[in-house]
Amino acid sequence: MDMWRSAISRTGAASRRDLSGRGSRARTGRFMRARVLAAAGTALVAASAAAAPAWSAPRTTLSFGTMVRGTDVLVVTFADTPSASVARNRLDGLGRVSAIAPGAGVWRLRPAGDGPAARRVALGRPGVRAVEWPLSSRTQAREAEVPPLSPIAPATPITDPLRPQQWWLNTDGWSDDLIGREPRPIIAVLDSGLDMTHPEWSGANAAAIVGARTMIPNRNPIAAGDWGRTGHGTHVMGIAAAPADGVGVVGVAPATAQSQVMPVQVADRYGEFRDDDVMAGIRWAVDNGAKVINISAGGTGHLVAFQRTIYWATRRGALIVAAVGNEGDVDNPLLYPAAYRRVLGVGAQCGPRRSVDCPAPYGPAVFSQRNASVDVIAPGIDMLSTVPSPLTDAGLPDGYAYRDGTSMAAPYVAGVAALVQAAHGNRLTPYQVMRQIERTADDRGPRGRDNRSGWGSVNAARAVTTPAPADDPSEVNDDIGYVRWLSRLSQDDGPVTVQADLDRFDDPSDVQPVRVRKGQRVRVVATNSAGRLGLAIWGPRTRTVQVSRANVRRNRLGYVGKPGRRQVLVVRARRTGLVYVEAKALKGTMAYRMRITARR
Repeated sequence: MDMWRSAISRTGAASRRDLSGRGSRARTGRFMRARVLAAAGTALVAASAAAAPAWSAPRTTLSFGTMVRGTDVLVVTFADTPSASVARNRLDGLGRVSAIAPGAGVWRLRPAGDGPAARRVALGRPGVRAVEWPLSSRTQAREAEVPPLSPIAPATPITDPLRPQQWWLNTDGWSDDLIGREPRPIIAVLDSGLDMTHPEWSGANAAAIVGARTMIPNRNPIAAGDWGRTGHGTHVMGIAAAPADGVGVVGVAPATAQSQVMPVQVADRYGEFRDDDVMAGIRWAVDNGAKVINISAGGTGHLVAFQRTIYWATRRGALIVAAVGNEGDVDNPLLYPAAYRRVLGVGAQCGPRRSVDCPAPYGPAVFSQRNASVDVIAPGIDMLSTVPSPLTDAGLPDGYAYRDGTSMAAPYVAGVAALVQAAHGNRLTPYQVMRQIERTADDRGPRGRDNRSGWGSVNAARAVTTPAPADDPSEVNDDIGYVRWLSRLSQDDGPVTVQADLDRFDDPSDVQPVRVRKGQRVRVVATNSAGRLGLAIWGPRTRTVQVSRANVRRNRLGYVGKPGRRQVLVVRARRTGLVYVEAKALKGTMAYRMRITARR
């Protein structure tokens, strides 16, 4: 099950794919998969699981249609982080201004008049970097075969009765030993909410829920119960953190009163998301202590504001995990937020059974996206978890169902991320947790990273028990707008040396501000361990190192990116002040060392 987003056009109208045209199509092996399943709501029907053969009949679904909330909203990103009064003053006369993620310089503008006209005017206001229409997302559930009920005797004393049917907890190295360290960081799930009346999440287990909140306008802010017609949020939360309480299923990182979860409702009951609500949800989660944020959502379209919000959350210590999408055997587009920098993008891994979607046991699922957004794959087939009672699968206890999709794979990784943090005293940075999960994964394709399986399938045991990699203390420094967190390196004290890491997909750019004097000859020498490195020097008026013809012509003072393990770049400083030295990963993952000198 996955959430998909379609772009909102510049005129404010929804510009969506025709999802109704992507219905079920026949498959071999008596299996039929609907592309758009219960995105807006489903009725799940299946034969008794107890009698299910190895190739069981598919579930059928009924679509209840879609609904998009109004697009009378603009997302304004400032180059700085103004206070509320300053932000309102800059946008004075254009409409009502409210906060989305002020720490990232992102605000919401509800135009008083014509939206496109307000957007044009806002773009000319002081300090405004971008003015965008929020993009719209939607949930998408995939059909899942009912797996055969062949109980596997648990190797651990966990007593949750459905544990034997959770194949991913029996074959991937996960065990009781991994969950013994507490407290674990708060896991926030940005979704349709959580059914807090469910036996797994009520009674004594209610103490495991903290900071429940809805970002949906005109609702009680603390009413974060799962009101979606698919139970998407409840299913996702169960995979990540269902308590080990002797009831039903158990999550990868079981929630307790010391290791809590945070349901943040960002989807309406029809499964529609909007990026301004998701960004507001990220802000809420971070401000209230979440260190792992799961977003089982995706769709085409990139927002400057969303990327900036992710950088802000990363700097505040939160790792964002997102599903990469379920169109890998069709369009295979890059979907966001998984394709944003600093987001751990998760594809779906098969279980032990072969099927049309899983020709190779434990390999990447056929439907899972295969592109640059994929960092790792994780279990995403035949995933048994909690759902609101009306969505119970036949043959299962009340409140449980199977689902397939990258939406199910992402919370598995969110749970592993929480276990990794706990194993290291909750002291790791998001960079360290991401690299730990990637570097301990089991390679499932060509050696190294590939677009189908990323770095490989997540190995929970190895991720939790292996010492974490060293931190990259300068992060986040991907662009000019974020280097304010760094100390200005000064040439007055002699040569400056920087040692750090780059990755073509996760961390492609590092920017270092360097103070120089007019007329000095700035020389940068960089050596890299692998891959291919590029160097650029940007002038003091540069606002971004994003490459465009105009930006390069106006602001880039020099560039080199030749094959080899050593790059040398020399430019003459035109004025006293800052220049920005950028190291860029053109190919691969690498450690690098950079020495900067400036002389007359």
